[in-house]
Amino acid sequence: MNKTVAIPMDRLLGSIIDDYTLYKIIEGIIAILSLVMIYLGIQIALSWKSIRKERGNPDDLIGQRTSFFRSSIFIFIAGFFMVIHEFFEGLEKEAPDYTTYEFLELIALLGLVSFFYEWHRLLKNMKKNIEK
Repeated sequence: MNKTVAIPMDRLLGSIIDDYTLYKIIEGIIAILSLVMIYLGIQIALSWKSIRKERGNPDDLIGQRTSFFRSSIFIFIAGFFMVIHEFFEGLEKEAPDYTTYEFLELIALLGLVSFFYEWHRLLKNMKKNIEK
């Protein structure tokens, strides 16, 4: 008899939703988050450019401790879950299914989107202060 290792996503959501449907839902969320990240990236670039023109040195943004700390946490989350994603891909027999890979990728992407949102919010507030 072949004993299979219970896949983490099956243990968590196996009785509620099947793997294929969950995989497609996660893929859809990843696509939406990717579009949000592109939008935030463009907004950050435009805000940074306009702040640079109006203010000599916007590099003092890094000096804001709370924002820097939150941004560091978001980047850590993204990096940590990408490392776990890659680690699981290296396993041969004990490797989880694609739904688990996508879930780990989703968490990592959430960390990146949170990082971009934090910077977008920070630059937006800075732009408002300049306009006053």
